[in-house]
Amino acid sequence: MKTILPTNKLFANKLIKAFAFCFPLFFLAACDNQTSELLDDIWDGSEDDVCEEDVTSVDFKQIAYWSISDEETLDDIDFTKLTHVIYNKIGVESNGNLILPTGEDLDEFKEMIDLAHTSNIYAMASIGNASDSAFNSIAGNTTALNDFIANVENLIKDYDLDGIDINWQFPTTDDEGDLFEDLVKEVSDLTTDQGVLFSYVVDSGEDDDATDQGVQEDALGYPDFVNVMALNTTDNDELHSSLEDAKEAITYWTNRCVVKNKIVLAIPVYSQGDAVLDFNDIVSDDLDNACVDEATNIEGPSGNIYDNINYNGIATVIAKTAYAQTKAGGVILNAVNQDYVEDADYSLLNTMYLQSIYQSNTICD
Repeated sequence: MKTILPTNKLFANKLIKAFAFCFPLFFLAACDNQTSELLDDIWDGSEDDVCEEDVTSVDFKQIAYWSISDEETLDDIDFTKLTHVIYNKIGVESNGNLILPTGEDLDEFKEMIDLAHTSNIYAMASIGNASDSAFNSIAGNTTALNDFIANVENLIKDYDLDGIDINWQFPTTDDEGDLFEDLVKEVSDLTTDQGVLFSYVVDSGEDDDATDQGVQEDALGYPDFVNVMALNTTDNDELHSSLEDAKEAITYWTNRCVVKNKIVLAIPVYSQGDAVLDFNDIVSDDLDNACVDEATNIEGPSGNIYDNINYNGIATVIAKTAYAQTKAGGVILNAVNQDYVEDADYSLLNTMYLQSIYQSNTICD
C-alpha cells in the first residue's frame, strides 16, 4: 500500500539524506550550504512526501453521475456497462437536513436505484450544493453534524443505497481542511458501520497549495475512492480537460500518496468555449463531431449557432480511459444523462466501457 511515512520516520530519512550527502565533503564549505538548504526544506515541509511502493490490486471502476434532466434518459442508459452509478445530487442545508427530490423526480431517483440493482451494479447518492457554505456550517457545529449523519443513515436505509459520495467543491484553506476532515471521518464511520461505499470529490490539484490545505493527509485515509474532477482545466492547451490535464491531475494525487485503486478520473460530457452544450447536442448536430474535440457551426438546442466549442470526443475518452487503466483505479462520466444514446457506437459510456475491457471503439478509425 502506498502511504505517507510517519512524520518521525520521514524526518529521520531526510536527516540521513542530508548527512549522507555531506559526510564526504565534511571539511568543505560547500557542504554547509547543501545541508542548510535541505534542513530548511525539512522545517518548512516543502520536501515532497515519501510514498511507499503501491502494491495494492486495482479493481477498475466504470462510474457515471446521473442527474434528473428535462427528458427521460434512464431507459436509454445501459447500466450493465457501469460498475457504479451515482445520483447527482441531493442538497444539504446548514443545519444538516437533506433536500431530497420530490414527486416525479423522487420516482426517477428510485428508478435509478432499481435499474442499477437489476444490472448488478452499485447505486450511490452524491450529497452537496453549488457552494460549500452548508458543509462548512455542518462540520463546525456538533449538533448539525450529528443530525447530518443521522439523516445520511436514514437516506441509505430508506432507499437501499450502496454508497454515499460527498460533493464538497472545494475546501481550500487550512481551516476548511480541518472541517472537511471532521466531516468525512464521520461519514466514513457511518458507511463502514452500514457496510456501504464512501467516496468524495476532489479537484485536479491545478492550484496545488489550495488543494494541499483543503484535503489534508489524514482525510485521504477515509474514502474507498476519490473522484478527481479534472474538468474545465486548461493548463496545457486551450482545450478544457485535455488528456495532458488528466495526466497532471492523476500525477498530483499519486504524489499525494493516494493508491491507484482509489483514484477515479472524471471525464466531461459537455463542451466549453462559446457554449456549454451536452455531448448529445453536439453529436446530434453532426455525427462526425463525436470523433473530434473541437467543432464549429454547431446548432444548440435553442437554435443558436456556435462557432467555437471544445469537448472530449471519442478518441480522447479512449485515451483517458487507457491512461487511467495504467495509472488510476477508474473513470467517471460527470453526467451520463448528457451522453449521446441514439447509437451506442457514438456514446461516451460505450466508449469508456469498451476500453475498460480492452476493446477500442473503432467508429472513428
